[in-house]
Amino acid sequence: MDNKKIHLSRTLGTWDVMVAGIALVVAASTMVTDFAGFFTLGWGFVIALVIAGAINMLLAMSAADLSVRYPKAGALYEYSKDLFSGRIGALISVFVALCFFIMISFGISGEIAAGGHALKALFHSDIGVHYFVGIIVVLAVIPNLLGVKEAAWVSALLLIFMLGIRWFFGLAGFLGWGEFGEWSSANMVPEGGVPGLFGDGGIIIVGLGLAIWSFVGIEFGCALAEEVKNPAKSMPMGLMLGILVILATSIMMGVGVTGTAPLEFWQTLAASEAACSGDCPQLAIGQHAFGATGFTLMAIASAAATLGTATVAIAALSRLLFSIARDGLLFGETISTSFAYLNPKSHTPTAGILLTAVFLTVPSMTSSSVIELVFSGAYVWVISYVIFHVYSLLARYRNDGSVPAFGDWYKGFAVIGAISTIVAIYYAFLGGHSIYGVKALIMACASFAIAVVSVVMAERRKPEVEEALQENVVN
Repeated sequence: MDNKKIHLSRTLGTWDVMVAGIALVVAASTMVTDFAGFFTLGWGFVIALVIAGAINMLLAMSAADLSVRYPKAGALYEYSKDLFSGRIGALISVFVALCFFIMISFGISGEIAAGGHALKALFHSDIGVHYFVGIIVVLAVIPNLLGVKEAAWVSALLLIFMLGIRWFFGLAGFLGWGEFGEWSSANMVPEGGVPGLFGDGGIIIVGLGLAIWSFVGIEFGCALAEEVKNPAKSMPMGLMLGILVILATSIMMGVGVTGTAPLEFWQTLAASEAACSGDCPQLAIGQHAFGATGFTLMAIASAAATLGTATVAIAALSRLLFSIARDGLLFGETISTSFAYLNPKSHTPTAGILLTAVFLTVPSMTSSSVIELVFSGAYVWVISYVIFHVYSLLARYRNDGSVPAFGDWYKGFAVIGAISTIVAIYYAFLGGHSIYGVKALIMACASFAIAVVSVVMAERRKPEVEEALQENVVN
């Protein structure tokens, strides 16, 4: 099949890449994890955020390097396919892609569950949170069906709004607006002083897992590379600027709010019923600072953040499925043909969008625990970052003539990025490897089995399938 005949439309720029990364990362669940980190470690969590930001900056560079070299929609799938050949290459590609797809669905479902809690609280409704989860997913699907540019504009508007509220609450804390107490750096110091980097209560063990989640997802802009007008310029700049904006926003909001009262006060508030017993501390903070108005602002910001995240996730993950199907590797002829189809008007992979929406909905329908869903997805999500670094190095040594985003000097940074990510995984999930590692292993085994079936079915496809796939051309 001539894959060049089935293509997405190039309409995006640097701003869209940056928005895609930030909109997915700056989610309602990051308010939950950020406040949990600040209320536990105080100043120590700032250090954890800087460390996590540096690790993710290296990831952004490797991701940009690959997306410039291979500006295609499937990201990890396309990188695997180009680096490994033959039947084994096809199997590795589909396995890595499906493993990423399934586990990331858990992480995003945790975010959607957090947004569902916020939306339920906003309307003071007795209706189950599952209904609000469904509303968010449907609202995220609509702009994706209309087109990638429309989805980008929706994400941008939501991003401006939710970042504005986060910065507002940070400034409110520093300036003493509302019912916030006088800001003091002493309030940021835990009992016994700022903890060290290591040890049971250390910054790395306690804070790094939460801090990493504040940045996880920045690489989602890579899935849109095929729709970016100038990947060589837009991908590196968009991804790296995104990391800096996220770091500045997390520190501004967290330090501004936390410094207005002792950590013990915030810990009690975060565990209260008003904070959904830890699942929505931002709502209790809004209520504390500005009463009903503050509560409403935080609830709207949380819902907007969730909608932005869901919109970008559906856009990126649906294009992952589209890339696999475009090569005829998604469960044989019928399914590949359906998922490789692009709507003639919107240039969007309709089937992939709808299936992704289902995968993002089901976990949050079966479990409302935000932290559990987030950490289950984050475990494999962060492991995939090691793959980005390794692939970046393999692509350079392969020297296939494609032009990377950075010079040879970046090889050392990719090595540092891979090692630091492995160390971060070990410490961030220390004590939880047996829990999340087992879940990850189960999902990896399931993904591998599905990949084997998918590739075997693809090899049996009939010649006329090639014709059917080529008919999915957007003229």
